[in-house]
Amino acid sequence: FEVATAISGKIAYKFLEKKKTDIILLDYEMPEENGPTVFFKLRQKPELSSVPIIFLTGVADRDKIREVLSLKPQGYLLKPIDKEKLLGTLDKFA
Repeated sequence: FEVATAISGKIAYKFLEKKKTDIILLDYEMPEENGPTVFFKLRQKPELSSVPIIFLTGVADRDKIREVLSLKPQGYLLKPIDKEKLLGTLDKFA
């Protein structure tokens, strides 16, 4: 895998304007905007509307998980995550 990171939604938007990506791993808590807000904005962009987005986060609060799942991401994985579980999830979208 070729991996790139962004520490905020704002940086991710700029990166995704220039680079094609096959999958997005998104945290719930980030500076400036939270993960659900970033998810919603990414889904509004036609060129990103079909890119799989999986939340990879330490947020285990049931209400927050329900909020995210209502957005219909392709997954919600909790940190810390086992490497094999992460790779198995990513393989489903390869």
